[in-house]
Amino acid sequence: MIKKILTLSSVLVLASATFAHADAIGTTKLFQLTFDACSGTCGTSPFGTIQLVQTANGVVTVTETLKATTPAEGFVATGAGESLDWNLTGNPLIAIGFLTPGFGVTGATSASAFGSFEYSVSCAGISCGPGASVTNPGPLSFTVTNGAGVNVSDFIGNAGGFFFASDIIGANGNSGNVGAGSGTVTPPVPEPSSLLLFGTGLAAAAGLARRRMVSAIKGN
Repeated sequence: MIKKILTLSSVLVLASATFAHADAIGTTKLFQLTFDACSGTCGTSPFGTIQLVQTANGVVTVTETLKATTPAEGFVATGAGESLDWNLTGNPLIAIGFLTPGFGVTGATSASAFGSFEYSVSCAGISCGPGASVTNPGPLSFTVTNGAGVNVSDFIGNAGGFFFASDIIGANGNSGNVGAGSGTVTPPVPEPSSLLLFGTGLAAAAGLARRRMVSAIKGN
């Protein structure tokens, strides 16, 4: 009987661990493009934001929005990096979907002062460039997933601690890479019905384990 109780407890622990591994749908992380490696600076930071949202199990939607200015900031193709560069835990093979028209997948890249990244998308040769001759104001958006699923928490900093880099032109007319450090996570707010169902399940399992433990103690 004690063995059965221990087995039940193990199942509960494993279930909790599985629940904790996958980011809940609605988990959001916001990054600010505050680091400036532009030639002569791109002006006043932050230059924009990058938002990650867990839009489905194993699917993250990435949105980069440059700061609205006059004249407008925009994505360019100076060769210093790509429109957006990032890393993921374990460098898995990924699928990018719903990519904003005017951008293409470009793979691993080096982003000048911000170092190397394993993944990138770019407007170069499609809707911007060469250099800063033609700009794309964005926003840029796409989804990231793979066979095992991708979570918001899988986006990590590179060797220099930078989570993202982006090749832009600032409101002042200077261009180059800007970067983002660690972001701010906002956990989702569970629906009341989901909380009730989850809590009821835990209470029932705990009650069953307690009754079995009491029976086992009495039997001894």
